[in-house]
Amino acid sequence: MAAYLQERNMSAVSGAPRPTQRPRSRSPGNLRQQLHQQPQRSSSSQRRRQQDTRRDRPSFWQHACGLCQDDHALSSCRRFINMSPYQRYETVERRSYCRNCLAKSHLAPDCTSLTSCHKCDFRHHTLLHGASQIEEPPQNIPETIIKFTWDLVFVPTAMVRVVAEGMETYATLRALILQGATMSRISYSSFRRLGLRSFLYKDRRFTTFKIMSRNTSETWALKINALISNELPYRPYNDPIIEDPTKDFPTNRLADVDPRGNLPIELELGGDTYSAISREGRLFTGLGDVYGYETALGFVISGPIKNMERS
Repeated sequence: MAAYLQERNMSAVSGAPRPTQRPRSRSPGNLRQQLHQQPQRSSSSQRRRQQDTRRDRPSFWQHACGLCQDDHALSSCRRFINMSPYQRYETVERRSYCRNCLAKSHLAPDCTSLTSCHKCDFRHHTLLHGASQIEEPPQNIPETIIKFTWDLVFVPTAMVRVVAEGMETYATLRALILQGATMSRISYSSFRRLGLRSFLYKDRRFTTFKIMSRNTSETWALKINALISNELPYRPYNDPIIEDPTKDFPTNRLADVDPRGNLPIELELGGDTYSAISREGRLFTGLGDVYGYETALGFVISGPIKNMERS
């Protein structure tokens, strides 16, 4: 025993290595904590996605120059700026750039930029100004003021008899023959006054009635459907008309006894009735370009006339 202790003390003094100790086993809890603290390496698929994201950045597909492939706009490229306007325009067209803002993401018809050429204010980039492919606005042309000869227009009006369906009595309304309208219209006040019936079609209220000439000796009649409108009645003229275009027409041949009058329009006869109303006759009134056009309701007066000054 004494020999063993003496040998152990000698080994400690001489620095001899001690016998290695077996490492402690790691508990499952400590192992999970260490793994959680270590940074995870990204997989190859994650790296590819990051590369695709960098490649899809706006600075790559919008600002990468199509000439030198640097990350700047085409308008900042020295190679592009040193070209002639003709060459710049050809480069823009050939490489599908927008002519207005020189962006790669869209073409000129879809451009929302409000900036125009600083030299001519036309819709193209200033760097393209002077290219022979672009029509430039004329320069230094004096503005001319066109004075119109006619400053008032007769509109074709007619006094018509309106008869409700199933009734004998009628009411006289002033109508405007409006060929460009898609449907006929009647004022709501006239609809109520005449006691007409209404029906609903495509969420809009219509009524049905017959129209006849103001001349009671005429037997012509036309059944129409009209939209009931609150936009009627209205007056056709803003200024009084002095000259009379009806002096050469017999009174019984006129659709409106006083086409110069400013009685309100309560009925519009649209394109749905025009083919049934119109006739082929036409007579010159002797004023301006005003003519009398024959219809089933009588002659209507229409055309531009030079309005006289008010006294």
